[in-house]
Amino acid sequence: MSSGASSLSVIILASRPRSLSRCLESLVEARLPQDFECLLLLNGNEEACAAAATPYLGRLRGLKVLSGAPRSLGDARNAAVARAQGGWLCFLDDDVTVPQDYFSVLGEKILRYPEAAVIGGPNLTPPQSPPFERCVGRLLSSRLCAGPMSRRFGGFPADTWTDESGLILCNLAIRREALAGERPPFDPELVRNEENLLLERLARVGRRALHAPELYVHHERRSTVGAFCRQCFLSGQGRAQMSLKLPSSLRLLHLAPLLPLLGLFGLCARPFLFFPLAAVYVFSAAVNAAALSLRRFEGGQGLAWLFLLHPLAHLSYAAGLFAGLAAGRYGRRSCSSPLPSTTIDSFSLPIRSSSS
Repeated sequence: MSSGASSLSVIILASRPRSLSRCLESLVEARLPQDFECLLLLNGNEEACAAAATPYLGRLRGLKVLSGAPRSLGDARNAAVARAQGGWLCFLDDDVTVPQDYFSVLGEKILRYPEAAVIGGPNLTPPQSPPFERCVGRLLSSRLCAGPMSRRFGGFPADTWTDESGLILCNLAIRREALAGERPPFDPELVRNEENLLLERLARVGRRALHAPELYVHHERRSTVGAFCRQCFLSGQGRAQMSLKLPSSLRLLHLAPLLPLLGLFGLCARPFLFFPLAAVYVFSAAVNAAALSLRRFEGGQGLAWLFLLHPLAHLSYAAGLFAGLAAGRYGRRSCSSPLPSTTIDSFSLPIRSSSS
């Protein structure tokens, strides 16, 4: 493929073979741009993901399967970026599916907003998801539970210039030229939030980011309570690490989920203050759960999940935030250190890169 400004490289880190098959199938069914490649970097469960990708080497134009992923998510994305040839880099997760017109919408937005360095959109819960996953999706799109980050899931009503709070890496396109001053683009030391730190840095040098609600993907939700809590914990830990890297990026709303955890600590010291505050929090969580349940009633079990997951999300995020802040220095590598030139290779037998 050419490296022109209109060319597109899709980058996917693969670790979930079942989800990956659905993702690649949606790409096969999508209307792809003419100048297109898809870099699939095996980053966990390599053999199973390679087997899942094999049938698509002849079906998905421009598919290249890469192995030897570095340890961290940031390292892996940086290595894939170094191999990509497109003028725009489109990052998707392996557990998303794209609608048929996804790339047509992206191309239209690129033409309509030439000043945009970043374009993304919401990640929606798949309609066929089980009830628990639908509850997770509704909670993530709730302003009361997720704050400004809820816009990543529910979207804006129209095309809107936004900051990192309105965008997420499972559905994000970045102009390659905008990354010229970022070496490497993604911080290799963050456990999560690597795109948030990049977007914050890009905004500080005048690069604009657009949220386009038409540019949506369907994103699988966590299917168990433990997986959901772990997701929230890592999000809090990544936010803490990001704040240590760039302290001015930390805002008061990022600390709001600490209140339930602080309330638990305050129970011993000031019980007479704890109980009224706890009552207010429980009441607001109950009202929010009832309002969310009315969108599509899942019965008493769905209402219970919406109520219970609300404090669990905040407590898990707060625990991750504390863990990240308490760790202080969590890595010794310099973010400006160059990537080794042999971080990833084309996968050998039984997978070979298809021609673009």
